[in-house]
Amino acid sequence: MASIRTLNEVPLSTALEAWNMGFEDYYVDLSMKEPAFVSRLHNEDLLPEQSIVLFDGERPAGLTLNGIRMVNGSKVAWNGGTAVAPFYRGKGGGRQLLEESIRRYREEGVDLATLEVFVQNAPAIALYERCGYVNKGMTRFYERPAGAQPSSGGASLEAAARIEIREADVAEASSLTFYRHRGPWQTHWLSLKGGRCLIAEQEGQAAGYLPFRRIYSGTGELSALLIYPCGVAGGRPDTEEIADTLLSRLLSGTPDGTGARAVHIPAADAFFTAALERAGFVPAHELLYMELALMDTVPS
Repeated sequence: MASIRTLNEVPLSTALEAWNMGFEDYYVDLSMKEPAFVSRLHNEDLLPEQSIVLFDGERPAGLTLNGIRMVNGSKVAWNGGTAVAPFYRGKGGGRQLLEESIRRYREEGVDLATLEVFVQNAPAIALYERCGYVNKGMTRFYERPAGAQPSSGGASLEAAARIEIREADVAEASSLTFYRHRGPWQTHWLSLKGGRCLIAEQEGQAAGYLPFRRIYSGTGELSALLIYPCGVAGGRPDTEEIADTLLSRLLSGTPDGTGARAVHIPAADAFFTAALERAGFVPAHELLYMELALMDTVPS
């Protein structure tokens, strides 16, 4: 008989078993050991009391990790991973997990539920749509291959001369009037633990921002650079120049050989996807960002 328990009601090893079984044949390797699993819960603000594990008798058969936080005046939930073990697929386990999560969102007064799903995962997309989720656009992960060289057409000397760039804590970007609060959970400034941003200014006015995280090895060496969606003030005719200048400045201060990846970049942001590609980045994965509005009005 199937049953559902919250993550804080089961041993950590059981939750991890459910995760690894559910994602063992996934599009990317998501297998984890206990330290990485605990780190994921902490870094992405996932809640054990709202995350759920599906059981077939006493055997873990699937799970959903959930987070809930306030975002720009709205209570937003995130499905941070739903997986069903191969032996239990085709028995409605995914729907059970999703419906129970949505029930809990409503109970907690959530305004907006969000998730991301790989574009090729047609069964999952169909399930989410049946439960009311709406496709809000595609996002891409980009990687910069070792030795990649930027193409011509990047930041111009003229743009670099008239646009001032400074580095700040990522929280400062969230206070800008044009900061984009809506979007994939992992791009929210609250998810960027230890995150920084570059802010572009012209004549004392903020013109754009670029959040990022530097990842260091255990010996203190910079091992990776994670780049998040760029934002530019509306109505500017120099949107691409600002994006190019921000990205060029960030990469110029990064040692050669450092792995660089861009995370959940909206495909609709042509000004930034073009800047990334000019800088030598190539698309690695594509996902759909989906929302389920649980209240009539949700701030943008």
